[in-house]
Amino acid sequence: MSNLNVRTITGKDGQPVSFPTGIAIGAGAPGAVNAIGTPGQQGFGVGICPGPLPAGMGAMFGYSSPSSDNYGNYQYSDGSVMVWVPAFFYKYGTGANGFAVNIVDIKPFSYFADIATANASGYALHRAFYDGGAVQQGFFYDKYMTSNNGGIASSIKNANVITSAARGSLSTATFASLTGAPANAYYGAIAAAKTRGSNFFCSSRFQRAALAMLALAHAQASSATTYCAWYNATYNFPKGCNNNALGDAQDASILYVGDGNGTYNAPKTGSANLFARTTHNGQNCGVADLNGGFYTIEPGLASDGTNLYILNSAVAMKSVTGGNTLATDLWGATGYAAMYTTLGTTYGALWATGANRSVAFGNAAQVFGEATSGNAWNFTGLGAPLSGGVGGTNAFGNDTLYDYKPNEMCPISGGYWNNPSSAGVWSLDLANVRGDSYYHVGFRAALYL
Repeated sequence: MSNLNVRTITGKDGQPVSFPTGIAIGAGAPGAVNAIGTPGQQGFGVGICPGPLPAGMGAMFGYSSPSSDNYGNYQYSDGSVMVWVPAFFYKYGTGANGFAVNIVDIKPFSYFADIATANASGYALHRAFYDGGAVQQGFFYDKYMTSNNGGIASSIKNANVITSAARGSLSTATFASLTGAPANAYYGAIAAAKTRGSNFFCSSRFQRAALAMLALAHAQASSATTYCAWYNATYNFPKGCNNNALGDAQDASILYVGDGNGTYNAPKTGSANLFARTTHNGQNCGVADLNGGFYTIEPGLASDGTNLYILNSAVAMKSVTGGNTLATDLWGATGYAAMYTTLGTTYGALWATGANRSVAFGNAAQVFGEATSGNAWNFTGLGAPLSGGVGGTNAFGNDTLYDYKPNEMCPISGGYWNNPSSAGVWSLDLANVRGDSYYHVGFRAALYL
């Protein structure tokens, strides 16, 4: 983290964390340092990094102006464009806590004096802002899926996504084509992210869920396309490449540029003609293509075939490895014991029926938990629904949850270009394992200060 004074507290999942006493910087309005902004308004969902910036990272022109296409956007020395997502609190509506069922309220970190005060009001700091035993001020997240940029996994617009298996004629668009030849398997994404630098890591499911929650809050607060280009009275969520024709199943106006693989209707990164309709906040400054395009490998949940395991907040994502024998490995008994907490054989909606199934996100009943601590809080941080939170509603895109529990489970999210029913910002596929390799599965990199 940056050079802030810290004190040690108990994390919300029971793990010790250091808390930076100087984290609450600036007011909550867009344009203030490290402010997440106001749902429904210009600049919501991204913000100005409080710094100091990591070596090699620079602010893009217009980064400090909420009206700029580059608001909250930064560029690393390899050319990668990353979005700064400031820390935020959320309160999830139960119908009895001041908000209607499934309404989510977002507050900037500076809104409360401390986490205890926030929790007393029913607000939780999102799990995505805990890492390595410390509360984080925010995170950098790739604006685009990664591509091969001279052997580096980079986030660059209009590039060909690298995946865990060859896609048509694009033999150089695989993990193994990068420097060091990371394995063409899901676990290869862990090493592939390091080609950009030792502090970068394969983005987590917690970070994806934070972006999805911001999109949900923005949808609920928007009533026009003014600051939310994907606003629609029925299909009110970010659009993407998911109809197997380089377009979106719910928005016929969207058209992507194909990547020229010769076999599949796969898109180039960030290539939609109506770009803002494909970002998490409906603005050009947002993160692109979270709905379809390519599945994204996102650690945070695992299984040994019997029990589910959720990653502890004390784990530093930059330090995890992709094997199945070491204490730093994301898979295997040793790694599970060292870095995870067991959720048992079933938790929330996951494997609740005791059999593999596919269900859709959303319900008139409460979809996500409102807890501010413990496993229930950590579980909501994954973007994983309650047992009664499935069945499908338009508010959650009817996004698919593949509720499986294989040994060495590796979560992938977002869906891909060929299947609109499974694609979406909440989409979560738990049917895959670390050694799998597919032409439609890639990753994004992320970075904490």
